[in-house]
Amino acid sequence: MLSKFLRLYRQYLQQLHSDNGSTLLKMRLPFLVAGIVSSLIVSASGMAHAETLRIGGTGVALGGMILLGSAFEKQHPGTMVEVLPSLGSSGGIKALLAGAVDLSVASRELKEAEQEKGAQARLYATTPLAVVTSLDTDADAVTTQQLAQMYSGEMTHWPSGQPVRLVLRPVSETDTQILSSLSDAVSQAIVAAHERAGLLKATNDQENAETLERLEGSIGAVALGQIATENRRLKVLILNGVLPEAGGVAPQDATFSKSLYIVKTQNPSNMASQFFEFIFSEEAQSVLAATDHTPAR
Repeated sequence: MLSKFLRLYRQYLQQLHSDNGSTLLKMRLPFLVAGIVSSLIVSASGMAHAETLRIGGTGVALGGMILLGSAFEKQHPGTMVEVLPSLGSSGGIKALLAGAVDLSVASRELKEAEQEKGAQARLYATTPLAVVTSLDTDADAVTTQQLAQMYSGEMTHWPSGQPVRLVLRPVSETDTQILSSLSDAVSQAIVAAHERAGLLKATNDQENAETLERLEGSIGAVALGQIATENRRLKVLILNGVLPEAGGVAPQDATFSKSLYIVKTQNPSNMASQFFEFIFSEEAQSVLAATDHTPAR
């Protein structure tokens, strides 16, 4: 049952934006997630198939893991890589240490307590964080000053006259921390935005991207790697005169970037060890490089 639901979820991510499948798949998502959760409980009791590899963690890495999982399956007939819906970095590591998943993905380094419990992480790629809006927004660029004004509420409309629609992430999220690093004004404005009533807040990377796609005049941040692997219909804005790109050389590209880690236990299964090493293979690095990641060679 778990395999069935997760295959459907994989199709959901890959086909979300197709012309004839988007609405139906969005309607089916709550039922898929509910089935996955209930099936995962059963699997954790020892009923999962022995040749199934489960991966969970930060949402920004899930699309890439699905692509890498497909490539891995071709090399290992009879195996299946199941990528769970977003658990977040911390949730994925907790699931790994509890034995609910075989590997996890994170967008931050391990905490000391996680290392003490046996988690081991290795950087496998970076991907730029981009300031984005919907395709219906009549804007192509934004500045740090404008971002501060948008988050503070001082700038309520785009130059075109379209209303600014903020999509916030939790203060503790890596995306929020990276945005805050742009300037003290942006950092203070983001704190103020979280205190304003009525603003939209996305709890995970997939919800964040979907909301930004849907709203005309939206403004928020999404990693280029997620946009590429999930085929997101988002407009990447030029920030302070720079269009973000993987492997970019501008100083902004180095600081405005997300680091992605693959995490295992001290004693991973044979299949988990094989997939862990596969991520650093030439084939896997080519997949990552083709989807706006910079592999950690």
